[in-house]
Amino acid sequence: MHENIKKRRQFLLLSTLLLLVTAFALFQYKRAEELSYHRNLEYNRVFAELTEYVDDLEITLCKGQVVSTPMQMAKLSAELHSQASGAKANLALLPINGRNLEKTSEFLSQVGEYANCISEKMLRGEKLGKKEIQTMQELSGYANTLKSGLDEMLIGINDGQISFDEENSSLPSFRGGKTAMANELEALEEEFHNYPSLIYDGPFSQHLTLKESLLTKGKAELTKKQALKKAKKFMGNEKASVSEIGGKLPCYSINSNSTVAEYTKHGGVLLMLMKDRHIDEEKLSVSDAKKKAAAFLKENGFNDMRESYYESMGGSVVINYAYEQDGYIVFPDLVKVKVALDDGEVIGFESRGYVMNHTYRNIPKPVITPEDALKNVNPDLEIKDTSMAVIPLENGNEACCYQIKGVVSGRHFLIYVNTQTGDTEDVQILLENERGTLAV
Repeated sequence: MHENIKKRRQFLLLSTLLLLVTAFALFQYKRAEELSYHRNLEYNRVFAELTEYVDDLEITLCKGQVVSTPMQMAKLSAELHSQASGAKANLALLPINGRNLEKTSEFLSQVGEYANCISEKMLRGEKLGKKEIQTMQELSGYANTLKSGLDEMLIGINDGQISFDEENSSLPSFRGGKTAMANELEALEEEFHNYPSLIYDGPFSQHLTLKESLLTKGKAELTKKQALKKAKKFMGNEKASVSEIGGKLPCYSINSNSTVAEYTKHGGVLLMLMKDRHIDEEKLSVSDAKKKAAAFLKENGFNDMRESYYESMGGSVVINYAYEQDGYIVFPDLVKVKVALDDGEVIGFESRGYVMNHTYRNIPKPVITPEDALKNVNPDLEIKDTSMAVIPLENGNEACCYQIKGVVSGRHFLIYVNTQTGDTEDVQILLENERGTLAV
């Protein structure tokens, strides 16, 4: 009897120990699984940022092919330095497990500094030689290669075909099968084996300034009750609440179940509108949507607005408008209108650029002629159109410019030449497809 009790106690003890060991193992497994999940989330974020930086880098290098003035090259070199530094920092955070990415890293380290070296040579009054121009074109080609490879890898990561965990991945088959991300990056590195070594001589920096709203300064203050009354036309009978948002542009945020609207606290200007609803079958054309958007602008006090670019997606179209004064498109005074293509309802609106910058401007008469402006543009650019524009500058000021639209190497560009100095102030690439036109 005593022996049976002893055996039962031993069995109970062993069972308890086994249960504790199992529970501890499960706890460790769950903890490891949770850590792996959060680690992969962080790697996803880092890789997405790397891809975005390289996308911007490729666009900026492409712009460099049509830049013809020292100041504009200096601006582009600053952008390249920032984009390349961001890309390199994110690349260093990825689990590459000792893979040799020397050439890719060298490309990201040197591309911005090389552009800066070129800009300083132009500032000294020296002309670029054929070799330097060819190198810039080659850099653009390498950036496009890196961009394309990373874009494909991002798709593979999102589809579950590429893993950050090398131990749980099969051996690489570049851009195909379930592979380790480190192996994919190493395979992409092979496409940089002919990347040229560059000579450069230091960094370049830029600064942005903040300012208060020109439109609402000194205007009468709106009450919460007045803000709610204004927003009711978008919300119908839905119950809504009002809250205040501070900062450099104080405003009221009015929220209902399906709609959010914001009005500036001073002046009561519509700052933002967003409606969350299902969009039925498309029945309207983009042209119809533009008429709806133009009517919306007038109803809400936005006059003399000129349509610029648009993009359609997901059953709606987003149209950009800029203020027009004396024949100039004033791009700092920008608004965006989103129209549903099933019934023409405006389901989105944003006017921060307009609210921050809108004022009457004393636009000076051009000092240089359009013909003189064209002399400062890359001779390879096939000119399509010339118009007048006011554009924002990175230092917070504005410039009156000739807007020159042209084509080079099969891509459409907008070149902005200062009407007073003849300097090229900015370069934009036009992205045109079946969904619309955007400038980057």
